[in-house]
Amino acid sequence: MIKTAFLEILRTFNKDELKRFEAFLNSPYFNTRNNVVNLFSVVKKYTPEFSHKNLDKEEIWKNIFPEKEYNYGILKNIIYDITKLAEKFLEVEYMNSNQKQQMNNLLTKLGEKQLDGIFINKYNAFEKILFNSSKYYTDYFQDYMELKDHRYLLSVYNPKYILKSGAIEISELFIFDFIAKFGTNFNNVYIEESELNQSSETEFIRLFSEAVFSDKKLEEYIDKMNNGPEKNYRILKIFFKMMKCYLNPQSISFYFEFKNTLFENDKYITESALRRLYASLGSTLDNCNVAYDINKNRELYNIIFQLVEKNIFLSEDGKAIPSLYLLAVKTSGYLKETLFIEKLRKEFLHKLDTTLQENFKIFSLAYLHYSKNEFDKALEFSNKISIDKFQLKYFLKNLQIIISFEKNDYEMFLFLNDTHKHFLAKNKSVSQSYKESNMKFLNYTNSLFKLKESLDLPEIEFTEKSINNDVVVNKQWLLEKLKEMDKKKSDN
Repeated sequence: MIKTAFLEILRTFNKDELKRFEAFLNSPYFNTRNNVVNLFSVVKKYTPEFSHKNLDKEEIWKNIFPEKEYNYGILKNIIYDITKLAEKFLEVEYMNSNQKQQMNNLLTKLGEKQLDGIFINKYNAFEKILFNSSKYYTDYFQDYMELKDHRYLLSVYNPKYILKSGAIEISELFIFDFIAKFGTNFNNVYIEESELNQSSETEFIRLFSEAVFSDKKLEEYIDKMNNGPEKNYRILKIFFKMMKCYLNPQSISFYFEFKNTLFENDKYITESALRRLYASLGSTLDNCNVAYDINKNRELYNIIFQLVEKNIFLSEDGKAIPSLYLLAVKTSGYLKETLFIEKLRKEFLHKLDTTLQENFKIFSLAYLHYSKNEFDKALEFSNKISIDKFQLKYFLKNLQIIISFEKNDYEMFLFLNDTHKHFLAKNKSVSQSYKESNMKFLNYTNSLFKLKESLDLPEIEFTEKSINNDVVVNKQWLLEKLKEMDKKKSDN
């Protein structure tokens, strides 16, 4: 019995859940089978592992039916019954924790039984408590629309409760929900498009997006409504500006419009939704292809800093997101923000999955020493990684390339250049565009070595212009090195 689905479910229960489950089994509303209760009485003794040898099926049978001959068919049915009850318990637990679903269920039943007076009282209470005074969350508009729909149906069947604008309000909420969720999902589309080179598969999505989010009248109307007290339009404007930014990567002004709109209205947004919007802000920044108008590393650092300051750096379950932690450390390292790397290590490293912590500690130390210009120590730690995680290794290989330039070690660069090309070539999961942007980084770094010796001003200016107009990783670092050469040439 140790490998049954029932015990697999039971192993996830804490002490309180086990107590509630026992009460659930003893409730005649949910269960009328005494053998199921008896089975649980035997099994619960072996919490929390539920792996004792006494959980063998024949041993279980002896405890339930001490005077009967073992019958696998009967025991199998009892195990089936208790498994279904465990699944039902999970449904009830979820229902008890889902206030919005309880609301919908209650209003549905009140409507069916034509208890219209009670319905109106409950509706008004739900609207006031759950929506009028609450912040935006991912399903806010959808949940509000479902509430309004209950009220609209009552007005259809009972003229006494007729509404003048019920359908209009529902339609507005439908549009709000669509734009908010479309914007959120477009962020996922952008990530897939960037990493997996799927631009040909997103043509319809982009054509549709441009038709909706490039409409001048719609934008003007949203801007006008945003000036009023209605928070729904303020939320709508955030997502509208996000989409405008995605569709206009050639102008950094759209990014700042999105950022400013988000910052001005973040008080209307829950932490979980705000966390996603900050992630989208980072993606729209990455999508901007004009490096000379903004220091992307510094801007990304500011976004990450805000995540930490607003206590939304961790996921909703209190865990550190590996990719975000790596990005935060890398960005801080390139900006020489030593104290912030230390803060990340102290506050968030232990919040990662335990299997990742040692390698992520090494990663952090590599960038920490780089931020202090301790390049040899940074190289030492960058070679200690023992985990086969592409993003982590990829970041460190790029760091090693950068260090080779900082140390002015061209032979080291040539060796790393060769190994990095092989690393990219053999990785099947990386898109062609991703590989190309990395290959360009290697080629540009090679050019930097030559320019460092010649300080040829026209060639420096030409290279700077080429990088600005190109799609290449570590663009900001490349441009900073060129500016240093330009300054050195001017000083001479």
